[in-house]
Amino acid sequence: MSRPGTLHVLTPTFRPAGGVVKIMDYVTHARSAGYEVAIRAPQRPGADEALFAIERFRGLREDPGVSFHTRKHIDFGDDDLAFVSLPGNFELPYGSLPSGMSPERIIHIIQGVRHVNPRWLGGYPVRLLTRPAARISINDIVADLIRPYLDPRGLHRVINLGHALDYFAHERSGGLSSPVRVAYTTWKSDIGDRVAATLPEGFEFRAIRETVDWAALRELYQWADVFVSSPGPEEGLYLPGLEAMAAGALVVTPDVGGNMAYCRPEDNCLLVGFEDVDGYRDALLRLAGADVAEVERFRTAGYATTADFDLDAERRGFHDFLDEVWRRVDVFEGRAPATA
Repeated sequence: MSRPGTLHVLTPTFRPAGGVVKIMDYVTHARSAGYEVAIRAPQRPGADEALFAIERFRGLREDPGVSFHTRKHIDFGDDDLAFVSLPGNFELPYGSLPSGMSPERIIHIIQGVRHVNPRWLGGYPVRLLTRPAARISINDIVADLIRPYLDPRGLHRVINLGHALDYFAHERSGGLSSPVRVAYTTWKSDIGDRVAATLPEGFEFRAIRETVDWAALRELYQWADVFVSSPGPEEGLYLPGLEAMAAGALVVTPDVGGNMAYCRPEDNCLLVGFEDVDGYRDALLRLAGADVAEVERFRTAGYATTADFDLDAERRGFHDFLDEVWRRVDVFEGRAPATA
């Protein structure tokens, strides 16, 4: 049923943040289904973009089936679709869609729970959910939150987020180091710094404070005994916690929504309050005093969790989704009879 034409993919940047990496994953999924991909951004990618240093994206700029554009209009062909994530990118394909074409030619992937926050972007993302499009949620937690805002007649499917966790994988066993090695990032919060200031003895802290490539992140995770998860208050998934599990680090994290798709408190992580310095400190002290059996229990559960986040499964789910989109588009545009 899928009719490979062109998928017009909008991205706000080529910085290798989690949301942008996921957009590029869908570019590769579309190429594997035979689609040409037109990537649209405010500016063309530079020669040294870190995004394209990621192994699975290295060939995209040389791929003859991938093109890069800055033009503020999409010329939709009969076999074309659009793919957006950031709410601010929605208006370009919507305004470009010719009269009579189905709005479900626009695929809107929801990567964060903040879409239902009326304070985010003045409430525009919430209002956007009520407008027609074909929608993908990256896990059931996101889907359950946005579902009340969607027209129930519209296409909405969960395609669980996949990630290249094998890149971060690191097999290890035994107890924690002495001193205990604790890693964190400061991209979204300085909670790691504040916690480190309360624990001067028996711990060694290391932080990444700037945007870095995956190699630097892998080195951090694989060095650490414990990863202090420091997500923003509303996350669709928060990949660093999952990446740290793949590297065998124990994870201390708050509940910020979508990360509960992989965090199971007291099984593969320790749960603390959001921005709760005392909670993080107490969790680190607990792990420092844990015996080898408890450390291994958390670590083994973390390893097992990562098997549920597979890029191949995500790719297959997207291919099936594209088939479903075309069935619905053909009915809307009068090329196929509606079915009960």
